[in-house]
Amino acid sequence: MKEYAVQTWGTWIPEPPENFRPEIHEIIQYDGDEIGCMAVVAEEGVLSLEKLYILPAFQGRGIGTWLLTRLIERAHACNKPIRLRVLRVNPARRLYERNGFLIDSSSDVRHFMSYPVNNS
Repeated sequence: MKEYAVQTWGTWIPEPPENFRPEIHEIIQYDGDEIGCMAVVAEEGVLSLEKLYILPAFQGRGIGTWLLTRLIERAHACNKPIRLRVLRVNPARRLYERNGFLIDSSSDVRHFMSYPVNNS
C-alpha cells in the first residue's frame, strides 16, 4: 500500500499500532509462508472489507479471487452486501470488478465499491 499512498498523497504514514484491531484480521498463508492479511468487519447490515493485502510476489495467482469468493459466499449466507474502498491508483480495483463488485461512488482519491447480496 505504501506505493499507492505515495502516489495519492505524496507521503506514507504507517497506521499507528494502537489502531490495529487483531480481532478482524486473518493472516493469509500460502505453502506455509505468510503472504498477506485480510480484515473484514461484520456490521449489522453489511460486511466491510477493510483490508485485502497480498505480497506482490504472490499476486496474480488467483489467491485474491479465491479469498473474495469465500467472502461472497459468506455474504450470501448471512444475506449482507459487501462494501469496500480502494484507492483510485490501486490496480486491485480490477480484481474487485472481475469478482462482481461495482463502483457506487468515487472521491478524488478513492472508489467506494459494493457487492450486492443478490448479485449472482
